[in-house]
Amino acid sequence: MDEKTALDELQFIRKIIEDSKKTVLDDGIGYIFWGIIIVVGLFTTNILIISKVYFNYLWIWLIVIGIGWTYSIISSRRKKERLPRTFGQKLIHSVWISIGIGMTLLGLVGPAVGAYKGFFISPILSVLLGSAFFISGFIYDLKWVKLLSIGWWIGAVVMFIYPGMHSFIIMGSLMIFFQIIPGIILYRKYKREAKVQS
Repeated sequence: MDEKTALDELQFIRKIIEDSKKTVLDDGIGYIFWGIIIVVGLFTTNILIISKVYFNYLWIWLIVIGIGWTYSIISSRRKKERLPRTFGQKLIHSVWISIGIGMTLLGLVGPAVGAYKGFFISPILSVLLGSAFFISGFIYDLKWVKLLSIGWWIGAVVMFIYPGMHSFIIMGSLMIFFQIIPGIILYRKYKREAKVQS
């Protein structure tokens, strides 16, 4: 590698970092929306099982995930039309799209074909969510967002060791404390920064 190439790469990396710090911060609404619909899905499934109302619960999740993806696609298009995406925003978008597709496949296809029991969906998805928050925190340059991953991973370990009905409650709690509440914090931060810039 010659000196010019090395300098070009350093400048490229510096641009990404500066670009990310300035404009990558998310408004948090996606975290809040997805968190709420997943919590509703989890608690609905839990209540139906406790009430001994048996049917293929996959239908609940097809509706929940369908609503989530519809929202994400519409929201993404609107944001893209409003302002061009920075490189940092493209990175965040790519992280969550790839993780979202992975979670959809693991949450719907895996159990449908009998690859694993339904109780193992939550811990598997918790591992992925932990990874997504860790990467997002790095791109946002927000340490507290990175640290959310620890909560997701600890929750995953607990649910792997002790699978069962309580997984719905644990996963719902993880969603509230490590996705919805952080989403609200990001939303408030986004609003404050928008006021400063205007």
